[in-house]
Amino acid sequence: MKLESPVDKLLRKYRTNLVLPYVTSNMDICDLGCGANPVLLKYLSVVEAGRFVGMDNLVSNSFCGKIELRQADLNKMPLSMDDEEFDLITMLAVLEHLDEYSDVINECFRGLKRGGRIILTTPSPRSKPLLEFLANLRIISYAGIYDHKKYFKKEEIFGLLQQHGFTDIKVWHVAFGLNTVAVATKVAGNKY
Repeated sequence: MKLESPVDKLLRKYRTNLVLPYVTSNMDICDLGCGANPVLLKYLSVVEAGRFVGMDNLVSNSFCGKIELRQADLNKMPLSMDDEEFDLITMLAVLEHLDEYSDVINECFRGLKRGGRIILTTPSPRSKPLLEFLANLRIISYAGIYDHKKYFKKEEIFGLLQQHGFTDIKVWHVAFGLNTVAVATKVAGNKY
């Protein structure tokens, strides 16, 4: 497992705090791109009751305490989730690493229960020069930053979620416009 820099850890904690207002007890939660150390799910499994599933190519199919880990390449569909399996799906700093980002959004829609939510974060185009500068100084993960396939504008995230059937879409910038957060709902009448 690769070690995170203190800045990477701080950013991960910040993203975790963005999710907390949307979590209630007894939710079925999936964190796509959870990494080898599923920090968000570990935190939630301590403070909340529920079912917690992490998917990433860095894990093998196993259990880590109350967390089920599923090996998954997020660029290859379908993902290992049942139809309408989850109340909440998170993708924190993941979308920008995917070639097939539209397909994974479609899979999220399929995997969410009616009334379920998706929460995602992604760096904005404005952040690219700063992230690359910090990566070149090795203050944040060099490999992680240079693996970015795309920097999404707010309007692109909104359109992507809308195109796949999500409603009640809210997209906003945080961290001085360097990062984008999106929350959207699969309404009760929508079916994949």
